[in-house]
Amino acid sequence: MPTVGRCAVGIALLLLWVSALAASVADFEYPSALRDAYDADGDCWVGMGIAGEYPVPVRPERWLVGPPPSGLSAVTMPTDDWVELLFSGTIVRADGNDVEVGEWGQAGEEATVFLTDGVDQEYAVGVAKAKLYKMQALSHIGLSLADVVTPFAPRGLRLVALDRGGGAPGFDVAYVRARVSRACGPRADHPDPVHRADGVGPTATLVWTPACDAVAQSVYLSEVRSWVESGDPAVRLCVVPGDVNCVEPNGLALNTTYYWRVDAEGLEPGDVWSFTTSDHIVLDDFNDYGITGGFLYETWRSSGMARVGEELLYARRSCPQSMRFAYYYDSIRFSETHRRFSPPQDWTQAGAQALAFWLYGMPGNDTKGEMYAVVGDANAEQRVTFDGDRGILARPEWTAWWIPLADFNAVDLTAVERVGLGFVWSSAQPGQFGEGTVFVDDLSLYSSMCLEERRPTGDLTGDCRVDHRDVMQMAMEWLDTRGRMVDVVAPSVPVLWYRFDGNVNDSAGVAHGEIQGRPLFEPGVCGQAIRFANPGDAVTVPNAPVVFSGIREAITIAFWQRGDDSPHRTDTICCSDYEYGRSHPSIAIHLGCWRDPGQYRWDCGTPWSFANRVAGHHRSKREWAGRWNHWTFTKDVRVGPEGAEGLMRVYLNGVLYDSRTGTDSPIEGIKSFQIGSGWYGHYDGLIDDFRIYDYALSEAEIAYLASDGTAQLPWDTGLAADLDGSRTVDFGDFAILADQWLDNQLWP
Repeated sequence: MPTVGRCAVGIALLLLWVSALAASVADFEYPSALRDAYDADGDCWVGMGIAGEYPVPVRPERWLVGPPPSGLSAVTMPTDDWVELLFSGTIVRADGNDVEVGEWGQAGEEATVFLTDGVDQEYAVGVAKAKLYKMQALSHIGLSLADVVTPFAPRGLRLVALDRGGGAPGFDVAYVRARVSRACGPRADHPDPVHRADGVGPTATLVWTPACDAVAQSVYLSEVRSWVESGDPAVRLCVVPGDVNCVEPNGLALNTTYYWRVDAEGLEPGDVWSFTTSDHIVLDDFNDYGITGGFLYETWRSSGMARVGEELLYARRSCPQSMRFAYYYDSIRFSETHRRFSPPQDWTQAGAQALAFWLYGMPGNDTKGEMYAVVGDANAEQRVTFDGDRGILARPEWTAWWIPLADFNAVDLTAVERVGLGFVWSSAQPGQFGEGTVFVDDLSLYSSMCLEERRPTGDLTGDCRVDHRDVMQMAMEWLDTRGRMVDVVAPSVPVLWYRFDGNVNDSAGVAHGEIQGRPLFEPGVCGQAIRFANPGDAVTVPNAPVVFSGIREAITIAFWQRGDDSPHRTDTICCSDYEYGRSHPSIAIHLGCWRDPGQYRWDCGTPWSFANRVAGHHRSKREWAGRWNHWTFTKDVRVGPEGAEGLMRVYLNGVLYDSRTGTDSPIEGIKSFQIGSGWYGHYDGLIDDFRIYDYALSEAEIAYLASDGTAQLPWDTGLAADLDGSRTVDFGDFAILADQWLDNQLWP
């Protein structure tokens, strides 16, 4: 049964219940959750401690969620690091500043600030720049949202540290606040978890702002969207009074997408929201021992010859530390470490199926003995011995030891009191011994998972199931042929053409480029290519107004690109002029942004707007990194269906990749243009044969560029359904899929 209640929302605990007054209330609040913290260099987060000491290990979710621990604390973000913070309501605008950021140091450090929907849409608000007084003091930075319009309800702020000449090693975030509203409306609003959130814990509470005139509310929850959309009584979780704003579902499963909605009786139906639960539950991440709690050895007790402690420097899978476990065994001695749970834990919750120890080995570790895991309840305990490659104990890399919970069938898994890890050499002869040190991290329970080695051949969607989703994927590729010949037509002369053959001369003869920074020239697809490797590297197009003078209604930008798999995740390939906080570029292309496998953005139109943006997630990192790909971006405001004029398209390796209609804003007022850097940040990688046309190329013309006129496209894109290797998706492939129909190879 669900648990219902009236939840205080917001760190400031503003009790904004349903009333006419609530409709106009918006006050500054601290974040309610940390959605993401990207550590570009792979080091653990450091910052300023409660007393201002520096550097000390910090956890962004503790330093930046809610009020800061002290007036001296901060989280240091080196270049390219980012944090994304969520708020309990919608971020709104009013008179004055709407976002406040505190930065310690006053050394001129900068960070780009984005509004986000809490999932995958963002809007660049401006740059938070600290004062440049070169003194250890706090800068209070304010940003206004007066002219900001987004198609989404802003629920988060993402701060990305910049490298633009500041005098300190990073942007030291002391606090973040935003003007937040939970004003009621005609239907329920402000869902928490935010719509389309992922990584949600299975014990999550569903929170919302009730409709203004709500008397009774029906809460629907299901894994099937259509049942929630139709208000099927079978998925009505509960009916609650009009002033109730939260429900605990009690029983969410791991790694599952849920849909939910709240309908106020007699009012218009609520929106359908969704969230996806995490695939695991962390039992112990080892991160608090010796920092905010007692020492590790006080919780993880040693038996035999075991010695354990905190490890901050050598190896950690999650920051800031792991458990160091030194073991020794011989013919009579063993090593074991274990911890107890009080109260006992229910490991069957949320559909957990496996226990995982993440292990990091050391060269020279002895591997002749046995490693085992032990789990116990109040009356019994059971050992499971590792039966895989013991070489993982000597490899300096993180490897998971996956153990099906079913292997602990002698233990009551609804009341687990003890878990441990040990080493023993049961076959050792007198005088034989072994020893070593392993590092342990992120002890967790996992749902059933899709392991690559268990995937059925007919699984085209990567979920280890053969079902209707795979049939849909095959249908989209039906009768496609690998290495097929396509129709090609040579395009007209471009208005700008940089071959990058050792220089930045314009083969169109209009605007020879100007090199900024220190880019290099290396072998490319067509002769040489230019490599951008540093934040200051770019090619500026002089005479940009002349180049774009004939471009108002249509454009094509085409190039070869091979990105580096670098820690930098805000790559702008090219863009026109912009000014943070004042104007966005009329043209911008971004590839491989944010978390892997990355996201793409094609912006084109004056003034900039979301209505003239094509955006999405890359299917694979290989689309932008590690190999040469040909990208083409087109726009024509004169074509498209009636009432939705304007068509923007994206092509990858000569094949249509994405498109959007209704993109009718013209292209005007281009004052400057640069390649290799721009609005979001600098690009890391190679670019070759960069062209701009004053019309939207046809598919045949795009295929000509992608195939260098040979009519054979460079990569076999989108033919995952060629299961029999015949180079064509046909009935032979369908037969393989049908033979495996409804196979489910999830483990365990």
